[in-house]
Amino acid sequence: MSWRELRVTIPSGLVESVATLLFAQGAAGVQEDFLPGQAPPPRQPWDTGSPPPLPRQRVLVAWFEDPDPALVVRCLPKQATDPRWTEVPEVDWETSWQQGFEPITISEQLTVSPPWCAPAGALLIEPGQGFGTGLHPSTQGALRLMEPVYAACSTCLDLGCGSGILALAAARRGLRAHGVDVEESAVVEARRHASLNGLSATFDTTPILELEDRWDLVAANLHAELLARLAPSILERTGAYLICAGILADREPLVREALDAHLSLEQSLRDGEWVALRYARRTP
Repeated sequence: MSWRELRVTIPSGLVESVATLLFAQGAAGVQEDFLPGQAPPPRQPWDTGSPPPLPRQRVLVAWFEDPDPALVVRCLPKQATDPRWTEVPEVDWETSWQQGFEPITISEQLTVSPPWCAPAGALLIEPGQGFGTGLHPSTQGALRLMEPVYAACSTCLDLGCGSGILALAAARRGLRAHGVDVEESAVVEARRHASLNGLSATFDTTPILELEDRWDLVAANLHAELLARLAPSILERTGAYLICAGILADREPLVREALDAHLSLEQSLRDGEWVALRYARRTP
């Protein structure tokens, strides 16, 4: 078996028709891509207004098993330019995706790891639909800011729990932990991780406005605009400490404006473009 990859540049209006043609020529898969430097920035939840116009050209990437390259190229429309073929090396697709994940040491007490390469005692988080494998700077920042305050807390609320990593890290340190997320799939992942680690933590989709009581430690790994909008509700739930992460550095003032008047900023961590903040409830 010999697999080859074809890359060809076409006008954006021909993407669908050329993809159909490539499938008719035996392509096992076709993917649309942008020319180098032309990919638009990803749309973020806080972006407003109309998106910028898309480039007029696209790149189609198609994969063939034992193709006749000359025959495939002859079938392309005249608007298609720069067709290029490359050999595709044999890959164990079932395991190759795992190579991008590795154990992450947060402290002497906490290492986060996928199950297939976990050292003894690691918190096991398997990459899935719930955000939070420990690789992202926002997750690491939140975990590092949580470490010094566990001893002063007995309960933890994880807002936007994703994979459940923040709640489960707190549960490992003896806190009663609960996580909420708007995505049911994330809650399923978080519960699975609790079972995988033998930890007692609860997760559900209860909206923050319907939550009750105060929690000693609240961890919210959310983007800055959402943190600012939910600030009144987050403050109502915060007993002693609030950890905010998922904040792009240029949007930190937005979060500070919403929280500084109510809590004392104890520590700020920055990793690249990401910022995490730890606040403490002011004592009388």
